[in-house]
Amino acid sequence: MTKKVVIIGGGIIGLTSAYFLSRNGANVTLLEKDSFGEACSRGNQGWVCPALHAPMPEPGLVGSSMLGMMKKDDPLYLKPTAIPRLTPWLMQFIKHCNENDFQNAEAALHYLSRSTFQLYDFMKEDGVDFEMHNEGMLFAFFNEEVLNQKMKGFERKAEAYGHEAPVRLSGRELRDMEPNLSDKVFGGIWLKQQRHVNPQSLSKALIDKLAEMNVEMRPNEEVIGFDINDEKITAVQTSNELINADTILVTAGAWSSLLTKKLNYSLPMEAGKGYSITISNPNLSFTRPLYLGDSKAGITPFTGKVRIGGTMELSGINLKLDRGRIDSLRESILKYLKEPLTGDHEEEWTGMRPMTPDGLPVLGQIPDLENSYIATGHGMVGVAMAPATGKIISDIILSGEAKSKVGHFNPKRFVKKPSKSQTYKMFFT
Repeated sequence: MTKKVVIIGGGIIGLTSAYFLSRNGANVTLLEKDSFGEACSRGNQGWVCPALHAPMPEPGLVGSSMLGMMKKDDPLYLKPTAIPRLTPWLMQFIKHCNENDFQNAEAALHYLSRSTFQLYDFMKEDGVDFEMHNEGMLFAFFNEEVLNQKMKGFERKAEAYGHEAPVRLSGRELRDMEPNLSDKVFGGIWLKQQRHVNPQSLSKALIDKLAEMNVEMRPNEEVIGFDINDEKITAVQTSNELINADTILVTAGAWSSLLTKKLNYSLPMEAGKGYSITISNPNLSFTRPLYLGDSKAGITPFTGKVRIGGTMELSGINLKLDRGRIDSLRESILKYLKEPLTGDHEEEWTGMRPMTPDGLPVLGQIPDLENSYIATGHGMVGVAMAPATGKIISDIILSGEAKSKVGHFNPKRFVKKPSKSQTYKMFFT
């Protein structure tokens, strides 16, 4: 019998999950409270770089670093007025800033992303027509010590996880590859096999493909409650109607924890606000993405456009664009280039990345509900991990095959005490 799956959240994780579920025979309805592909996925850098993946909580990030995080121009900014509300999440985050947790989380991320390139190629071959570039990725540095640290990190990852060996470049070699870099840049690193995609083109291509596959697409449809009986969800209540379901999947990004509260599951999720500026018909051209190692910002070329982006702001869920953060982003890019980057039009953007305190996605069955699942919490690497996540969650829902392989991402890791089974009917915001 065909399983009816209702997916809540139409970002890149929801779209890829719908794609793999539909390909594997499910009857899929995709709900999104706004427009599909227009939230966190829309304005990011589009880097598909498994060799770069690492959890956000890392050794040495606490202590004096926390004070620096409260400065507005810091790449990782903690808004002081948000600290009281963020304190429970921050306490969990700080607990994971140790070497053992970092290594375990890093290994888990690399495990999840091991099929990234293969799945992107599969989607292309299957007719998902999006902009993807295979020119590798460059890292540029002013500081030799920072370069050396990054080089050692990539060498370690190459040995541990089978990634490509990094290629060290002098400043001159770097400028031979990207002539618009400043003469002040000391040197860099080249990862030849990494890729990047245009996230907007990827979302559009998936939306078109899902329509072709007869997935029911419902934008502007907000979920406000559920019918739950005998540890199963029987229907999803939206702002417009009640939708029956055999299975539900929550892929609502930074908003996921607001939904899981209705399911008696407390998910420690916070929004990490990112910023970007997309410049049309730019005066400077680039062949491949650039990670600016000292400022932790990036430059990504797309067809006819260049996007600059970076920073992480912890200030809760809000889409307020902080002018100071945008200005700092511009300044951090400028010092790496021979001349200012300009163009015909600029689009400033901010989006909410879904952040867990241990830096790992949440992927699997929601505790105490037999037919409810979640896939979220990918932080800054949602685009890169979307195909693998969609494939794995499809396997879990339809066959249970992948359950034993995603232990590090199990939603139960955030359950403090065994919760009691409940039967209840339609509780709302």
